[in-house]
Amino acid sequence: MVRRTQKTQVKPKQVKNPWKLAFTILLALVIATLAFILFQVYTPNQAVQKKTATVANTPTTEINVKMDKKQLGSVVNYYLNHQQKESNNIKYKFILDKSAILIGTTKVLGEKISFTLYAQPTLNQDGNIVLKIKSVAIGSLNAPKKFVLNYVKNNFKTGQLVQITPSKSKITLNLNKLQTKQGIRLKGQQLDLARNDIRFKIMIPLNEEDTK
Repeated sequence: MVRRTQKTQVKPKQVKNPWKLAFTILLALVIATLAFILFQVYTPNQAVQKKTATVANTPTTEINVKMDKKQLGSVVNYYLNHQQKESNNIKYKFILDKSAILIGTTKVLGEKISFTLYAQPTLNQDGNIVLKIKSVAIGSLNAPKKFVLNYVKNNFKTGQLVQITPSKSKITLNLNKLQTKQGIRLKGQQLDLARNDIRFKIMIPLNEEDTK
């Protein structure tokens, strides 16, 4: 009798998608910004101005926080460095200059691949961050922006926080949908990279005792 030897097929490990990575880090920027602002709230600072207002019939204290590109970039990279500890195959760095630049490297089938994403951040009338994607590159090759955004929009759940508009090559980060368990909300006031002027407003709900 001839014994048949069954070959065991080994499935190749799935490689992390660089598009998904870039999109995830864009979301991380929002979280990092909120973390920085909350840190500023509970740190004594003479530049912080407080005033009481009523938003949607809920008494709140509004706190204006100002930072520059270096401060925001440092906070984002601190957050990203913490995230990189959990991944040995992916390295990335955030640069905030005339535009927002995300530079990273990842391994695909054992080969090191670099990717770069350029975006121009602005604020809309609701105080939400709008990322106008200028270009996306894999290695030395430019990737079509609309194709990348369509791919992300159709394959990943973004929820209400993120709105992707491939036809206009933009991603809107809806800060007005972002709220902590304590009811703290965030709104962008100024995002001018050319003048190095970055300002946010934090709205903290007041207790009934605080309003008396």
